[in-house]
Amino acid sequence: MSTSKDSRMPDLSVTVAGITFRSPVLPAASELVFDGKSAERLAGTGVGGVVTKTFTTSPEFRIRLRPYQFPLGPVDPALKKSGSFYSLASPHVEDMDVVVSRNVPDMSKVCKKAGIPLIVSFYEKPADLRSWKNVAKGFERAGADLLEVNFSSPTMKGELEKSLRSSFKILESVTRSSNIPVGVKISPMIEPLAEAVKGWAERGASFITAHNAPSGIYIDVEREVPYGAPVIGGYLIGRPFLPVSLARAVQILKSVDLPVFGVGGVFAWSDALQYLLCGCSLVEVGTAAYMEGIGIFDRIQQGIVTWMKRKGYSSIGEFRGNALNKIIPIAELRKKEIAPYAVPPETPYRPKIDGKKCSLCRTCERTCFYRVFHFDKKKKTMTIDKDLCWSCGLCVGMCPEGAVALVDKRTGRIVWNGKGVATPFTSVVPRST
Repeated sequence: MSTSKDSRMPDLSVTVAGITFRSPVLPAASELVFDGKSAERLAGTGVGGVVTKTFTTSPEFRIRLRPYQFPLGPVDPALKKSGSFYSLASPHVEDMDVVVSRNVPDMSKVCKKAGIPLIVSFYEKPADLRSWKNVAKGFERAGADLLEVNFSSPTMKGELEKSLRSSFKILESVTRSSNIPVGVKISPMIEPLAEAVKGWAERGASFITAHNAPSGIYIDVEREVPYGAPVIGGYLIGRPFLPVSLARAVQILKSVDLPVFGVGGVFAWSDALQYLLCGCSLVEVGTAAYMEGIGIFDRIQQGIVTWMKRKGYSSIGEFRGNALNKIIPIAELRKKEIAPYAVPPETPYRPKIDGKKCSLCRTCERTCFYRVFHFDKKKKTMTIDKDLCWSCGLCVGMCPEGAVALVDKRTGRIVWNGKGVATPFTSVVPRST
């Protein structure tokens, strides 16, 4: 990494399977893009490429219930802040003949004019291999640059999750009949994950899109009925999905040498960077665009640019994957633990309060179930009973003022202040090369 300041525009381009994207930020497969006009609208935001709504020939999968979009903000402020979203959206409703003859060609023209790739998402009935092949060839002829076989749509993922062999047959059939890169979009529930991605890699997958959101439901407790619709729907998580999806993306990246497109919980530039730093090639944004509008794409990209300039990076490749080799199996940490079975008062660390920062809000006292913190009413100070502390570190993250740190009982040195990797673990984390 260069440490010198550079006013030049960093290079955001990323190449996957021989195809170049002008930036790593894309829309996730959704109602954001389904025809030429919607593609033109998204292309104008500066996205690196376009991913279409999922298409299918099966009429029963295309049934669109009305209404079908239910943001959860009106029922809970916390869910509004998190972007949680309940949806009954299905694949695109128009007949496949219309999609292949008009929608995809129109989208392809828009993308070619903008100089960005078009990824077409689709699925068919698991047993109908002929349809998978024919639809794939139809999209290729219509102008798709890459294909995303969607093994994660809530309307049919259950059948594929029952048997990996079915997905292997489908992918092998599509990749053998296609002349463009083919990837797989997966559910966060698919198991065994490593076996699945290795099997897809062996059968020609060019990338993995991880992940579609899990399904869910919400209950209106005042009316004692399901909120919105009386069924389990999809796309419920919002921003809190990021740690879950990111962890599984890391598992994939450590299992196979395949590009991964990170999806899930991306609402800010720092969210996108987490996927990139873990080794993902591209990042897709879905729910945030519903919640905040398509201006989110430009804001995320500008945030990445600003961060790259501040860090001195001139291209995505200079930092992509920097965090991946620092993520290790938990067994490695357990081997190094200095007090694996300690109980108070023999535990190694204790909290320390910075009196200049402490506002006496007593959050630490309320949230510590070991009763380590106590408010002295006479002195108007927080006191600490270090002999009760289990060295868990919860108080560090709970303090709204950042006034609490975890320190070594023997030396007084800070071991956790809420930033980076906690000191006891740094000796296990590999250094950057």
